[in-house]
Amino acid sequence: MDGSDDGKLWLPGHALNCYEGSTALRSWLLTPGLLTQRIREAAGTDYRMTLVAARDDGAAGHVREIEMCRGEVVWMFARTTVPRATLEAHRWLATLGTTTLGEAMQAHGSRVTRSEFDYAKLYDDVTVVRRALERAGLAPQPLWVRRSVFTVDGLPLSLQEVFLPQIGTPAG
Repeated sequence: MDGSDDGKLWLPGHALNCYEGSTALRSWLLTPGLLTQRIREAAGTDYRMTLVAARDDGAAGHVREIEMCRGEVVWMFARTTVPRATLEAHRWLATLGTTTLGEAMQAHGSRVTRSEFDYAKLYDDVTVVRRALERAGLAPQPLWVRRSVFTVDGLPLSLQEVFLPQIGTPAG
């Protein structure tokens, strides 16, 4: 168990209807573009974004993990991996702090592109899912993950967003 998502079945968005019966969850998974604004609006004054980790990962580059919550309930966990070459050209990617990746990317405008989303329902043998479950205090279970690749001046970085079971649920 190496914790990677290599060899897993990744789906395009149009295939989700066949694999996810919950229209509410599909709606969250298929949110176009930045998830941050939708989570902020749904969570209201209980919105919270926490920087979980930001660390150098040797030759692999830089890894950053965040969670977005309604109060203490984790709705989404995300991991950004910035390869060394991208990091060397764009040091600011290692100093985002509590600024969301999407907002930082928007600030850099036309130099940034984003791939289409891919989706997979993954188990806790994949590191990002295991970390999300640990942070949320949940028992092992499969979770939907959305991934995409940003490029900044042609240099890539990857984003994996894990959707926790309570995403979008009202307080109470």
